[in-house]
Amino acid sequence: MLRFFRQIRKKLIKQENVRKYLWYALGEILLVMIGILLALQVNNWNENRKEKIYEHRMLIELSVALVNDIGNFRLLEDMISNLEESIFYLTDASNMDDRRSLEIDSVRHHLDSVWGFGVYIAYNEGPYEALKSSGLDKISNDSLRNEIAKLYSFSLPSADAWINEIIRGSIDAKFRYFDLLFDIQVERSGQALEKTLIVENFDFLDSPIFADILSESFNATRYSKVPLAQNRTQMEQLLGMINEELTNH
Repeated sequence: MLRFFRQIRKKLIKQENVRKYLWYALGEILLVMIGILLALQVNNWNENRKEKIYEHRMLIELSVALVNDIGNFRLLEDMISNLEESIFYLTDASNMDDRRSLEIDSVRHHLDSVWGFGVYIAYNEGPYEALKSSGLDKISNDSLRNEIAKLYSFSLPSADAWINEIIRGSIDAKFRYFDLLFDIQVERSGQALEKTLIVENFDFLDSPIFADILSESFNATRYSKVPLAQNRTQMEQLLGMINEELTNH
């Protein structure tokens, strides 16, 4: 192609046809400009395609993380509900005038539930951090991008700080009260040690320390349920938005 244009250029120069040569030169410039514009357009198209592929992959990773985190939050909410049942059972037992209907095995079961329970939330922020490091503007949908940032930059960190730091005080207090009120037997179980509360009668039900145990345990459950449920709902809504966006892609 270049050889063809070179031959035309030489022929026009030999003919000393300045006008035709100028038109030819102008046409050659236009062809070069068109080639450059086409190359830029192809390059832009490739970059846009790469960004769309990256956006699609990150949305998939976010959706997988959300599905797992929603399941973990639901599991924790169920555990809290079960713990509340144990707290209410023991509260009713402590207020009984006649405790002859109580069964020691049932009381031990609910005591173990309250004793062993602790609230701690964790979530997978890896996909969000990867997306943030590459630029949140990679998410082309403005509403979706804002909801992702809202969940991972504000809602989940706030719940994390509240439950893992503030509520932790009630849980730690509960453990201290258990240590004060009950004797604990330690036995070997294979290659591990197993701790067991020693409960021989119901006298502990009348102790002010046991009332503190119930109070601190209930504080831990009551003030954990709302942020857990709110964040789970927000995650479910965001997951729906991501799935819709993936469908549109």
